[in-house]
Amino acid sequence: MTKLTTKELSVAGLIAALYTVLSIAFLPISFGVYQIRVAEALTVLPFLTPAAIPGLFIGCLLANILGGMGWLDIVFGPLITLVAAILTRYTYHFSKRFTGRQLAAFPVLLMWVGAVYLLNGFEMSAQIVVGLGLSAIAFIVAIIGEKLGSTGKSAVSWLWAVRITAVLVTSYAVHLMRVSADARLYLFGGLVLIAATITTMVLSRIWFTGGNPNVLVAPLPPVLLNAFGVSAYLAPLIGVNYWFSVQMVGVGQLIACYLIGLPLLMLLGKRKRLFFD
Repeated sequence: MTKLTTKELSVAGLIAALYTVLSIAFLPISFGVYQIRVAEALTVLPFLTPAAIPGLFIGCLLANILGGMGWLDIVFGPLITLVAAILTRYTYHFSKRFTGRQLAAFPVLLMWVGAVYLLNGFEMSAQIVVGLGLSAIAFIVAIIGEKLGSTGKSAVSWLWAVRITAVLVTSYAVHLMRVSADARLYLFGGLVLIAATITTMVLSRIWFTGGNPNVLVAPLPPVLLNAFGVSAYLAPLIGVNYWFSVQMVGVGQLIACYLIGLPLLMLLGKRKRLFFD
């Protein structure tokens, strides 16, 4: 990593402070197995600036000290965040390669499969088949809408009507596919499936307009590393099965990094020069 400028150091300090404040402000859902750490939305920022890497590390360190989960969380949590931030930064450079740009479709597939698993555990029945069919229709509608919108063949109001319709169809598909009586699985699975539809719209728009699709890959390192890495010490600490912890932490990360972090990345990406240059 190159030496940071004074402005970059200021940005790093601001990110560290925001991460810490958000983690403590949402303390009940920031720690444990059933967590949606809202502060993890900031882990997309290394895609825009290298200053976010030390900022996220320090912010996670302070948050975990105050979180009270013990020394394992204080030591390994920030290290996992640091590695994830470096990988997120690398996705920016990797996007200039053809193979790197094609990886942008992987997060959508991951979210869709994960949501289906949470909602019904891949147990097939008539209602689940109908739900899967509706979710597939929602994805197709979303892609067609973004295609027409990118070529100027649709009015803004019509395009937003298509987007809202796709989300509503997905929401109804969530309702149909509910099998588990566990309300938390239903909530997490539903949010992830809706996030998958929204991410499909974003990916389609980027591809059709010639943008950088790897903004969709940027949130993936913190999702995967936290799901598998944090669970390695969190599961025995809490006393739950490792793979159960992977699922729950992973879902929380998907919600934080994609449902919150991705829109943040898209918004700040349009104003990168104002905030980071």
